Amino acid sequence: MTGRRAVRFFSAPAILTLVLGAAPLLGPVGLCAQTLDRADSLLATGDTAGAIATLERVIDANFRHAEARYRLGRVLWSRVPPNTKVSADRRRAEEQLRYATRFEPDSAKYWLALVEVLSRDDVSTARLLIPQYLERAREAAARHGAAAELADAEYWMARDDWKRYEHLANRYLFVGDAIAVDQAVLMNDWRDLETFLRRQVTPDPGDPGALSRLEAEEHLRTAVAVNPRHIDAAGLLVVLLGEEERWPEAYEVARTVTRQAPDSGRAWVLRGLALTRMGRWREAQRAFERALQRMSPEERAPYDNLAPLLKAVDQVSYAQMSSIEREQLGRLYWAVAQPLYLDGLNEARLEFMARLTYVEHRWRDPGGEFRGFESDRGIVYLRYGPPDVWATFGRGRVSQMRLAMDELVGDALSSMEYERNTILWAYRQPKLRFLFSLTPGSTHITFSGDFRAFYEEARDIFPVRYDNVPAVAEMDSVATQFVQFRNDSARGVTDVAAFGVVPVGHMIRETDLDEVDVTAAVIVKDALGYEVHRDVRTDRVAPRDTLHMERRSWRFALSPSEYLMRVEARVPVADRSARGSSVITVRGFGGSALQVSDLLVAQRVAPRDSAFERWTDFLIAPSAGRFAPGSPVGLLWEIYNLLPDSAGLTRYEVALRVTVTEFERRQFVAQIIGGISDAIGLSALGDDRVMIEYDREEPGRAGGTQVEYLVLDLANDQAATYEIVVTITDLVTGQTATASRNIQVTKTPLTR
Repeated sequence: MTGRRAVRFFSAPAILTLVLGAAPLLGPVGLCAQTLDRADSLLATGDTAGAIATLERVIDANFRHAEARYRLGRVLWSRVPPNTKVSADRRRAEEQLRYATRFEPDSAKYWLALVEVLSRDDVSTARLLIPQYLERAREAAARHGAAAELADAEYWMARDDWKRYEHLANRYLFVGDAIAVDQAVLMNDWRDLETFLRRQVTPDPGDPGALSRLEAEEHLRTAVAVNPRHIDAAGLLVVLLGEEERWPEAYEVARTVTRQAPDSGRAWVLRGLALTRMGRWREAQRAFERALQRMSPEERAPYDNLAPLLKAVDQVSYAQMSSIEREQLGRLYWAVAQPLYLDGLNEARLEFMARLTYVEHRWRDPGGEFRGFESDRGIVYLRYGPPDVWATFGRGRVSQMRLAMDELVGDALSSMEYERNTILWAYRQPKLRFLFSLTPGSTHITFSGDFRAFYEEARDIFPVRYDNVPAVAEMDSVATQFVQFRNDSARGVTDVAAFGVVPVGHMIRETDLDEVDVTAAVIVKDALGYEVHRDVRTDRVAPRDTLHMERRSWRFALSPSEYLMRVEARVPVADRSARGSSVITVRGFGGSALQVSDLLVAQRVAPRDSAFERWTDFLIAPSAGRFAPGSPVGLLWEIYNLLPDSAGLTRYEVALRVTVTEFERRQFVAQIIGGISDAIGLSALGDDRVMIEYDREEPGRAGGTQVEYLVLDLANDQAATYEIVVTITDLVTGQTATASRNIQVTKTPLTR
């Protein structure tokens, strides 16, 4: 802009003032620059109205002031709410940006700003102009050596190619007489979906969309080469390469960007994404840790936000929490989700961050209308990960719009309308499926038909899954039992006995090993997710067969509270793991009221000698509450605060009730085969319940403590789930206390 051109639009008094020197000696260019700076200052304080008025004064003074029109267009555009297609600010923003490109057509940033506005236009004819505007931007940037603007132009051109690729990627073709996707049928029954995939469609045997994908890749590589710190271009390139399982190449792109922008958290999450998909979990964890350390609070917020993973009712509660409460919940949530505490990796958390990074770069609107995780496909991908089936179906029909618009815009619009798509995602293990509708020329894909309601129902039943993570999918199970007893040696704590049955044979079933080292541990975390106890042991084991079990026991003390308890096992040489988890409320045994410990069930239970006083005086072959038919069921429990009578004797009644809670209904009986000699009999209470009652009279002990054990035989070899309830009545005081435990009798091996 020359000084002469600008002066023509100043009033005569203003020119006279400048000539006479009554004002500071600022030429017209300097005056405009000063005014533009003033507009920027107002905008920085949030005064958009003041900024608009200031810019309008510049334009009033110089109608052809392209920079002022550009800035005015950007300010107006910033006031348009997301997903708003019609508004005065939107119309004026587009108008100002068109003026800017007309007055200075050699400015790349003006063309790019106009493209951003048009990309959110719901009129297809407007979006059809985007490619030629992008070409103008690229040419202008190349002529003037503007590296940042050239990279932006290349990125936007890649996004335009990517839109076309999205319409063609994962293309399926209809076979036979099928011409469309019947949404009602696919929503009705999973078998209908399987039949549809097997009989009515087939994957496109070619490489649909290859040309658009290759052009997008070329633009993205150019953008990153010109500006190695262009995180958006690098992110989409990582996604594109991952689309073809070219993750090593994607990793090299991410590594280059982190070297060029080592201070960028957004660059480091790209590295974490690539490493996660390559199965290099420990390196991925380090990359994501570095990313979170380098992110601004705004950049990090989505990675700390649990809302997209919660049920609807929990999302409401989460929204009402303070930042401290959310932080505490997040720590506990990821502690529960962590596959294994033994190795220090949290693959579930890493998978979430990888998914979030992926959706943010694949489906984010570059114009800022929506984030990737705010899109319908983005939120499904965050919850459930990559689908097992990803099928794109073109409707393949000539619409009325195509016929009406043929003469106006030619074949381009017709082609776009012809390619209007339905996209199917299916997850086989949880039997989830979702249909999306892809509008021509857009990447903002929405749920199709009733599938938004279907998603909302699925979210509340099955909020999240991580079984695409090998550490989760290949995890074996440790059957566990946690039993609480009173601790008489320390005040304010409770003794906890932990038992685990480790399926070592199953864990090494694919190896030829005769002996292996098995590391087993009990690990306890508190309600805030902090570790409070860890006991790790490694033993040499020689498994007999694939059904071989190793039983492990631990004893430790905890203060009364709620805890997450884990029994974990690891066979490093086979790279296999197993775990069992429980959330346990540890109770206190203070006070003077009658109390009963938890009910311990075991394969075998017997006193070491006749002078037993506490549960620790017994030999126990631990069980996790699962028994083969015909196996005896050992029971042990302690009673506290029994009050002795005047003769110093404690007298109490034991009522043992065994109830079938689930089985093929058949009459069963139970009998005591060891442990006590004075059982008074067996009472039948129907075909699914029996009661055993007996009285005891023992010398009083310190703390009013008595230990009871017996071995129960559930006759008839009945495979069923049983509830065992023990009720103690102090015959001196009349007080009662109860303990219960569920057990399962089954022929199925524990490994299944």
